[in-house]
Amino acid sequence: MLKSPKKEEKSFWTLIIGASVTAILASTCCLAPLLFLLFGVSVGSLSFLQFFAPYKIYFTIAAVVIISYLWGNYFFVLRKKHVCEGSICKNYLKYLTLGTIFVVIMLTYPYWVIYLIGD
Repeated sequence: MLKSPKKEEKSFWTLIIGASVTAILASTCCLAPLLFLLFGVSVGSLSFLQFFAPYKIYFTIAAVVIISYLWGNYFFVLRKKHVCEGSICKNYLKYLTLGTIFVVIMLTYPYWVIYLIGD
């Protein structure tokens, strides 16, 4: 059974947003304090974000699974379609690439940001 273009577009955006949100949640323990530190704002009030630290691995896994599903959908389903309908289908690769880059940056920044800001 084929999905309608509108339903397919809604599903795609739901998954991209889900991957982005889980990537942000995976990095909340470090991202907000870093941003506030860079802009000179006190970070004492952000201690509540440490609540997410034990769940970082689960959020990371969720983001990777969602992005992997979207790439699998692109390679095994959408590329085999003879006719591409709707704007999401025509721009799927562009949106998916941008979403993947965002998720990768959010998931890996705690490891490389220390080289940017120094000690």
